[in-house]
Amino acid sequence: MSTAESVIAAPSSFQKSTTDRLRPVPVPPWFRAGFRMAGAVAPGAAARLAQRLFFTPPRAPLRSAERAVLARGERFELAAFGQSVVGHAWGEGPTLLLVHGWGGHSGQMTALVAPAVAAGFRAVAIDLPGHGESAGGMSSLVHFAAALERAAALWKPVRGLVAHSFGAAASTYAMSRGLAADRAVFFAPPVRFDSFWARFRAGVGVSDEVWRRLLRAAERWLGVSFDGIAPFDLAPRMTTPLLVLHDANDREMACDEGAELVSRWPGAELRRTEGLGHLRILRDERCVAAAVRFLLGTPDPV
Repeated sequence: MSTAESVIAAPSSFQKSTTDRLRPVPVPPWFRAGFRMAGAVAPGAAARLAQRLFFTPPRAPLRSAERAVLARGERFELAAFGQSVVGHAWGEGPTLLLVHGWGGHSGQMTALVAPAVAAGFRAVAIDLPGHGESAGGMSSLVHFAAALERAAALWKPVRGLVAHSFGAAASTYAMSRGLAADRAVFFAPPVRFDSFWARFRAGVGVSDEVWRRLLRAAERWLGVSFDGIAPFDLAPRMTTPLLVLHDANDREMACDEGAELVSRWPGAELRRTEGLGHLRILRDERCVAAAVRFLLGTPDPV
């Protein structure tokens, strides 16, 4: 049994406390009961269905303000993991990559565009595979990282990177594979995959046997082992200066995860916010200004 399998087969106190504090996966009780029954009778079929459910991101709507900013950008396309990826670019200068999270889209990062361009960056945001305008139904950390690596190659040099939630985990993985960025800012990042896994399992009703089958199939599909690729494992080897902004009452990604990531990432800095949650933090003027100052290497005002 791999490390990933053993962690899920025997949930840790971290997983239990995280699942209790975070918003559960929105699955009707009748579906959960039916899935548990299917898992007991036909675990192979249940694992295939669970894999499709787990790796299929929801599609979030665009706000009108986000749509307006995207319309002002230079639209481009690239291919990653065999799929068409759509992006937008604004301004001139060294590149600042803007990376949304799971179930998000590039519009969620657009509050950073005008300040970044004013600071001398070329802001580049992409809809990651299976998200926004990009192709694909299923996606993953590997899909995200492949798209980021292609975008970084297209728009080099990359001076900075700003990522949200699961996009921060994918950015960490891509950086461990050679994606170079001078400085990085993560909003509400995870440190482990446990919270994603535990909430999905509890919401859908996935048994240990079904989960073990899902993990083995997913590793074959993606060509990776989940053991050793979480930010928890990669952070100690990172050298990129990092600022983490995380809200104390985030119901989607516990602030404890951002704090633990900072404790494992050499030289990283954590700033907690209050009352901004998981998404409003991306639009908060003070947080955006702090992110841009950090990317420029400019001291905060006294």
